[in-house]
Amino acid sequence: MIILGAGVNHWYHMDMNYRGMINLLVFCGCVGQSGGGWSHYVGQEKLRPQTGWLPLAFALDWSRPPRQMNSTSYFYNHASQWRYEKLTAQELLSPLADASKFSGSLIDFNVRAERMGWLPSAPQLNINPLTIKQQAEAAGLSPAEFTVQSLKSGDIRFAAEQPDSGKNHPRNLFIWRSNLLGSSGKGHEYMLKYLLGTDSGIQGDELGASDEVKPEEVEWQTAAIEGKLDLLVTLDFRMSSTCLFSDIVLPTATWYEKDDMNTSDMHPFIHPLSAAVDPAWKAKSDWEIYKDIAKSFSQVCVGHLGKETDVVLVPLQHDSPGELSQPFEVLDWRKGECDLIPGENRTVDCPGGTRLSCHLGTLHLSRPAAR
Repeated sequence: MIILGAGVNHWYHMDMNYRGMINLLVFCGCVGQSGGGWSHYVGQEKLRPQTGWLPLAFALDWSRPPRQMNSTSYFYNHASQWRYEKLTAQELLSPLADASKFSGSLIDFNVRAERMGWLPSAPQLNINPLTIKQQAEAAGLSPAEFTVQSLKSGDIRFAAEQPDSGKNHPRNLFIWRSNLLGSSGKGHEYMLKYLLGTDSGIQGDELGASDEVKPEEVEWQTAAIEGKLDLLVTLDFRMSSTCLFSDIVLPTATWYEKDDMNTSDMHPFIHPLSAAVDPAWKAKSDWEIYKDIAKSFSQVCVGHLGKETDVVLVPLQHDSPGELSQPFEVLDWRKGECDLIPGENRTVDCPGGTRLSCHLGTLHLSRPAAR
């Protein structure tokens, strides 16, 4: 039997690897035999307990909508991997496609997708979203109207368009249940150089040192920012390679030292875990650690944060009215092909002041009516 999945799917020309494995099974007569054949472990993902899982996973009793981000886009941008990207869209394009619509570098397509509401972004804007309400009130507009108007005029820009401006990159990174700087992250050496500012071992040259195609949607800075993170915190029960690079390591409980639930998008069941022994020394569960961080943050933020109005850009959700409002051709509001309309080609959500609570069921929000 051959078991394969994401490990092969990550790479270009993986279809040829698939064909090779299929041939092996056919030549050896393994198809249809007990214990033989093909076990494919990618493509059937479906998060069945999603309804009950979302409020817990994203603390929807605290504030919503949550800021979410796909890790591939996040690290490709902020680890400056795009500055070394020599593969062009033209090399991947079908001969039947209109090549004039697919110019630039691969990072451009990420920026366009974020701009048109197809992908999330983090950080989202080149200004502090907590300051938008005050500016909007001074202009006599609602926060959503002010944000849309400023995006169209260029007064506010997407952070992804200026990743090396000095104010549009992440500064704090908390890692848990992942060995990012070791086995989980693609482009490990780029993260070392551009996120941590340490020895990296990068062997390639940036696009600036060659005549390769440069981005059209992203501002190119001659000198990229190295060491973007000010703080790296890791929660782990092992001294992983990520822990070795971290500023702070918080010892957490293992599977057998905490009450927890385990589920995935690959299995239809939920696996409840019960603590068999107490955590060693001062180790705590992830839940308890983040509760303590939230408690300490609430104490030190007095005088800095009050009742705030946040502005969150939310991508158009799957099977939602917003997604269905883009039924035909692709139109880009930045190019004047259509208007920027929240809920149709971009969602701008402005929840009101939020009172935080550390239990389910208490949420105090005021928000504009949905379109």
